[in-house]
Order: sequence, then C-alpha cells, then structure tokens
Amino acid sequence: MKKVTIQDVAKELNLSRNTVARALNNSETVAYETRYLVIKKACELGYLKLAPAVLNEFKLKTSMNDYKTIVVLARRELCAFWNSIIMGISDEVNKNGCKLRLNFISDEDEVNLTLPLDFTENVDAILFIGVFTGKYTDMILKMKLPTVFLDQPVNGLGSFGYNDVIICEGKNSIRMIIEHLISQGMKKIGFIGDVTYCESIKQRYEGFLDGMRLANLSIDRDIVAVSHKAERYYKIEEVEDAISAFPYIPEAIVCANDDIALYVIRCLRKRGYRVPEDVAVTGFDNIEGLTQVESILTTVAVRNQKVGKRLVQQLLWRMENPDFPREIISIETQPIIRMSSMRNLENK
Repeated sequence: MKKVTIQDVAKELNLSRNTVARALNNSETVAYETRYLVIKKACELGYLKLAPAVLNEFKLKTSMNDYKTIVVLARRELCAFWNSIIMGISDEVNKNGCKLRLNFISDEDEVNLTLPLDFTENVDAILFIGVFTGKYTDMILKMKLPTVFLDQPVNGLGSFGYNDVIICEGKNSIRMIIEHLISQGMKKIGFIGDVTYCESIKQRYEGFLDGMRLANLSIDRDIVAVSHKAERYYKIEEVEDAISAFPYIPEAIVCANDDIALYVIRCLRKRGYRVPEDVAVTGFDNIEGLTQVESILTTVAVRNQKVGKRLVQQLLWRMENPDFPREIISIETQPIIRMSSMRNLENK
C-alpha cells in the first residue's frame, strides 16, 4: 500500500501543501474548520503521522489508532496528594488520545470483591492508585489486562500475568533527613508509621534505620511506633496512643507522611512541647494543604503530577510490550528542610 503523504491530503482537498502541513500540526494560523477538514481527510486516507492529542481534540480516530480506555481504580479517601497525581494521569491520557474512567472503590466494595459497574466493558488497561487487599488485586489481575500500580503491599502483588509498580523513593530521602537531624546533635530519634501497610512506608522506615546505623547510633525501639493500626496512624487518636506509649519524648520524631506529622505536632503542643525547640518533627509527601497549615514542616517532595504522567507512560509501554518481564520503577524524591527540624533556630 502506498504511503499517504501531506501532498496526497492537499490534493484531495484542493489546498496548498503548506496549509495542510500547518493544519496537521494543529496550528492556530489555520481556521478551526479547515483544520478539522484536513485532519478528518487525513484519517480517512490513512495518514499515519497524526499526533494522538490532535485526534483526541477533534474527537477523531483512525483504523490504526482506535481510542484505548484506561480505568483508574482509587480509594474514596482521596486527598490533595492523590488528586494532583490524578491530574497528571488525566493530562497524559489526553495527550495520548486515550479515554479515562475514574472509579472509586469503597471498603465495602473491596471486602465483597465488587467491581465497578460496566468495569469489564471496553477496558484496555488499568491503573491502581493506592494499595488494595491481595484478594481484590488478584481478582483484577486474573483478567490479564495491562496493569500498573502506584505502590504495592509489603508482601508484594499477585502472580497473575504481568503488572508493573511505580514507587516514590523514600529510603534515601529519609536517610538524608536523619543525617540532618543528627548533624544538630540529636541522638534520640523516634519514628511513627505503619510499616505493614505498603512498600513505600516500609522503605521510609528502612531509611530511618540506615541513617541511625550509619551514624553508629542505637535505635530505641521504645520510641518507634511501626505496628499495624486500623487507620494506619491517619487518625489523631492512634498517634496520641503511640506518643503516650513512649517512655519519654524523643529529641526528634520522623513521621511516615505529612498527615502523621501534623497530628504529632498537635499532640506535642497539647502536652506543652514546642516544635522544634523541644522536639523536631518531619513528614513526607509535601502535601500542599497541610504544609500551608504547618508551613514550618520539614518534609519530602514528591512530584505528584509527573508521577501521574509516568504511570500512564508505563501503562502505554506495557500495552505495547506485554511479554516483557515485570518492572518496579522508583521515582526520585527530594527532602525539603524547614523550621520544624531546626533545633538551633539561629542556624536556619
């Protein structure tokens, strides 16, 4: 079959080659109606160099490039952190001319292994946002659809088909925060986070352990709260119980995320402790809403929208390469040092 060229499209529409070229690039120097006619004709003729974003804007598709439907499965308790990731997903899906369906899974749905309505209809690939139970993920993986997870349980994922995982790196960033705390003379450092929940939290705890060991400091397990909790320390009552169980208040408390850090600061202030003068506190995620409340919070930045885009890129790659081995991808994070960890305020 003869390769379709810009000149072929121009001849069909009796337009100049230059006009057609600009229209195919979606240039606003060409009237919208003309761009539509050119792009539509190019689709009909089988022109292969049309960008997916252009096809998506004009709601067109070719026999060579049908729309793909990507389904995102997310928990109902989404916050600003997850919302910005979904924004990145949406941007990349649109850029690549795919359809996006967002489904929220309740705790009841998860327990009862209930799929969203019409889930099995016209689904080409799946993105998991957050960690779900093994039974629920296995049910999805048995469908053998291309699947990418953001994070995974500590014990890994099921073995049905191929699935990729993207994790926001935490070990090195937390180790750097520990080094920052130790450099100010702090030795009694605690940690709060449910390490049984997911791989990313586990990595953050490993960074805590590595930082202490590299400094030849003993780890006081009495000021470490890492056991499983029903709400994973996402409720202030669980954080309050953890701090109450400490035999003494540490010089610093490293928290698995910003939510926990905010609760720790509230609990310490309730007891009359000052942050950071009496106790240094750090978080993770750099959640915009929380850092506006506690603008002093030392944390770790995750490039959320870029993470969302990377999830889609990996999923599209997996759709094209179903037989490649499973991949686990770590995305770099960056510590942000603020006043909540600066014991010597004159050095801030």
